[in-house]
Amino acid sequence: MLLGAMALSSCEDAKYDTLTNQAYILQTNTDANSSQKLTIGNDPIVTSINVRLSDKALESSSYRIVYDAAALEKYNLKNETSYTALPESAFSLSSAETTIEAGTSVSSSIALTINPLTDEMKNSGKKYAMAFRLESIDGKANILSSGSVMVYVLDQVVIQPVVVLNNNNYIKQNFPEREFEVNEWTVEFNIYKEILGTAVGQYNNQNIFGAYPGEIYVRFGDAPIEGNRLQIKTQGTQMNSQMLFNTNTWYHIAFVCTGTKLYLYVNGILDNSMDLPGTSMSINEFFINDQSSYNKGDTRYSEFRFWNTARTQNEILNNMYVCDPATPGFIFYYKMNEGSGNTLHDVSGGFGDIEIGGNGSPTWIQDVRIDGKN
Repeated sequence: MLLGAMALSSCEDAKYDTLTNQAYILQTNTDANSSQKLTIGNDPIVTSINVRLSDKALESSSYRIVYDAAALEKYNLKNETSYTALPESAFSLSSAETTIEAGTSVSSSIALTINPLTDEMKNSGKKYAMAFRLESIDGKANILSSGSVMVYVLDQVVIQPVVVLNNNNYIKQNFPEREFEVNEWTVEFNIYKEILGTAVGQYNNQNIFGAYPGEIYVRFGDAPIEGNRLQIKTQGTQMNSQMLFNTNTWYHIAFVCTGTKLYLYVNGILDNSMDLPGTSMSINEFFINDQSSYNKGDTRYSEFRFWNTARTQNEILNNMYVCDPATPGFIFYYKMNEGSGNTLHDVSGGFGDIEIGGNGSPTWIQDVRIDGKN
């Protein structure tokens, strides 16, 4: 017992010694993988960076905040993200240095000001972030490794035109000369439905997307389920959403097939999953919002993407409203933000532009915030 007590005391002393006189970025809370999302729109935003000691300082000590693109790359590798370092011209620090005075444990604040993204940056589809690393200037305190780096991720407010389709509109393309096999794939899009059934079988079979002859078919409602439950049919089976959807509400939807497993994510959160036979599929045609009397009311679409890879949840969650068109794996990527006309541009260059068919031109709504927030 005496030996155990001595060992415990030694451990506690070691822990105390380790934490004594250690400096870290306050906003990390000593988390070695710490990040914070900052929502940026049309105005500059300001946040604070502070340095903290694990104990009150016996003497003053000075520190420097360093912008570190290499630290962001390490964060990307660890978290399956692909953030681009924000150009240094796009932000400013009120000071790169700060001091913790004797008798205190927290420094004065350094103000980090981030300017609105330029149109070029917004249109690039890239997601921007910043990593700051803590350094000691005078060496009076050690830097706690787990609290030495803070990452700020810019959550861009996406306000753009969106297309409105009804049962007279359709987007359909055959490409027999470009038929390809898919084993893994991802379909994702933002959608806003004006009319959905709530009873079993009510307003069923409101189609959204289909790819053939290997079947991928996405719709709201079926004869044995509610009209506001999402369904996908693929590999000879089908899966329904757990949740029921509301009208006049924006949702980000992602179906991911790994070959032997199917996942549904709603707004980046896993809703349902199921096992699949693992059958690869041949694809030589697809449609979006096929012309059908089953479709009721207007449907708004944005950011429609089809991939030949199985996207991870992190990749989906971090790219719901904007995505870098240069990301590998696109079959097509239609932002659906043209604002007028009948042509949708494939910004990935993977498939090509496509025309909206049907009776008359589609309606466009300008300046829509597609994440559904005000």
